[in-house]
Amino acid sequence: MKILLVEDDELLIAILTKKLTDNHYIVDVVKDDEMGWTYGSTFEYDLIILDIVLPKLDGLRLCQRFRAEGYTMPIMLLSSQNTSTAKVSGLDAGADDYVVKPFDVPELIARIRALLRRSNSSSIPLLVWGDLLLNPSTCEVSYDNQPLTLTNKEYELLELLLRDSQHLLSADEILDRLWSSDEFPSEATVRSHIRRLRHKLVAADAPSDFIVTVHGRGYYLKAPDKAPEIGMPNQIKASIPNSFNLPQSNSQIATKVMIVDNDIDLLRSLPNLLKPWNFKITTLADPQEFWSVLQAVSPDVLVLEANMPQMNGFELCQALRNNPDWQRLPVLFLSVITDANTQNLAFSVGADDFLYKPIAAIDLANRIHNRLQRIRAYN
Repeated sequence: MKILLVEDDELLIAILTKKLTDNHYIVDVVKDDEMGWTYGSTFEYDLIILDIVLPKLDGLRLCQRFRAEGYTMPIMLLSSQNTSTAKVSGLDAGADDYVVKPFDVPELIARIRALLRRSNSSSIPLLVWGDLLLNPSTCEVSYDNQPLTLTNKEYELLELLLRDSQHLLSADEILDRLWSSDEFPSEATVRSHIRRLRHKLVAADAPSDFIVTVHGRGYYLKAPDKAPEIGMPNQIKASIPNSFNLPQSNSQIATKVMIVDNDIDLLRSLPNLLKPWNFKITTLADPQEFWSVLQAVSPDVLVLEANMPQMNGFELCQALRNNPDWQRLPVLFLSVITDANTQNLAFSVGADDFLYKPIAAIDLANRIHNRLQRIRAYN
């Protein structure tokens, strides 16, 4: 998980950076509010730790700005002010926690874990993908009950793949999420870590294609033969998204979403269900009219049913990727089929995401929002 630390005290920066890194967090550090806003509004962070006293503008106003612009990532304020009034002001500004200096570092780390658990909308600790188990609380990993010994970066890479298990993650996205801005790694660094992680998984009897490489596009986890289900109290399907804290669109221009599916009931219900996110929805049941509607609508995101009677979504997606006018259009697949071959085929023809039916509207909205956020971060 990635944290932005906005702090100008060099000693505190050194202490927190080391402790957070030791606890498997990726840390970006900036020292004033302007850079805090630039980083926080441009890159994707799981948490912002924000000192109230900053050189140019106080942290309270920066916190208020993030909230006013619709950003919902957890924000923790650090302050030497221990009065009730100061704490109330910090929480009213939109902070999720208020920590008084000097503080006990282990307690701070515990507060961070608590914030991240709440923001992930789940208190269930284990991430499960087939025979792979990862416990974020203890940083323990096993495959088929065999413990895996991973480096910090290998652990972080595997956790990222698990949490985004139905996303195709590009090398640039992985670099942005797992390396701080001052490390300047390359795509070769990602390939090297993927190779070493894959080797350790294979040594524990995982299939050699447990981590799938789509050349030129990125990496994703191969769907297990039997998809994991929510079951015992300590198990969770790793692909369940963070859906309780999904922000509504903070743009005055509505995101245009085109949905192509032969399920008429779904097409009738989705526009109403997706209303809270201010999407402008266009639905299409006849794929024969796909190109004319696509040209007329010019969507920001395309949602495709994988299997349709007249023309399947795989053919449409492949045609888009071969068309210079549409090859960068984000494409999300929907399917009732949960076998690994269907998911693999979708990514091989250029899909950006793959979701199983039935899916809640809030989960679909979350995936659309996340995909657009990533695109904006790299443009």
